[in-house]
Amino acid sequence: MQKPDIPAILSLLVSLLSISLMSLLFGRKTSGTNMTNINYARGLVISLYIVSWAFTTIAAVLTSTNYGNILSCTLSIFVCLSLYAMSKIIIYLFLIEKVYVVSSVATLRRDTTLYRVNILLLTPYTVILVLMILNRVAVLDVNDQCFIGLKPLASITLILYDIFISSWLTILFIRPLMSTNSVLQGPSKGKLRQVARRTLIGSIVALILSSANVFTLVYFKGYEDSVLCLLSCTLDVTLNACAVHWVTSRARGSNGTEKGGSRNHQQTPHGGIGHGAVGYSNYTHPATSTEKHIMPTDTHISVTVESYQE
Repeated sequence: MQKPDIPAILSLLVSLLSISLMSLLFGRKTSGTNMTNINYARGLVISLYIVSWAFTTIAAVLTSTNYGNILSCTLSIFVCLSLYAMSKIIIYLFLIEKVYVVSSVATLRRDTTLYRVNILLLTPYTVILVLMILNRVAVLDVNDQCFIGLKPLASITLILYDIFISSWLTILFIRPLMSTNSVLQGPSKGKLRQVARRTLIGSIVALILSSANVFTLVYFKGYEDSVLCLLSCTLDVTLNACAVHWVTSRARGSNGTEKGGSRNHQQTPHGGIGHGAVGYSNYTHPATSTEKHIMPTDTHISVTVESYQE
């Protein structure tokens, strides 16, 4: 009697849980949203959910079919190289967008030097992707067990780049939080500081997950059981998606005011503005095209600072 393949069963369970979780997060983020009027940051988040869902779904199918199947084995490595890499690029674009939000005021993206530099730093990923394709591993051993991975040239290059770009983006979030003259300082910048703190944690999570995943591949010298490889990649993309969802979700206890800061205003019967009112006011001033502000009516990305001037 054949023994059950415990790693394959575990991988399938994780994939099914991840599929359900990605569907839940996607539903929460798009509930009540006009899909034709989605801003750039939310578009990145939704794209991450879709790519992560696609990866976990295909990984579940490949996990159950790659035993003794060279086609399924080869597809496994290509799925990791395409969808997994795509999820990483989306995460980096999301972090770059957040750096722009917390560090630039009244400046278009194309006019922000730091934003352009960060986008430029993503271009080496195309070279690394070519290296990964050329140095991929997908073989069946004598027992028809599928092994996939990357040769040292590609795996070492990938891990060095991941550590560099994740560390760089993490530093960019630490800098404005520590600086006394950054745009995050001041009693009215509580929401902006909250965005920076949460995204800093998200970037650290991305750094840890990426490093752990690629280090595992290096530890196995580029030849890893496809089931374990798909399992680790599934956990990676799922936890990253959860981290991004947390970063873009309302903080518990958030009431739209900052302690010690200015209170909301209430419109007087004469059209003036009275001070000291508690809660959201009925008066809102028109936002200018260069103003960076919080959208309090957004129920899902309430802490995301919007600045879409293009």
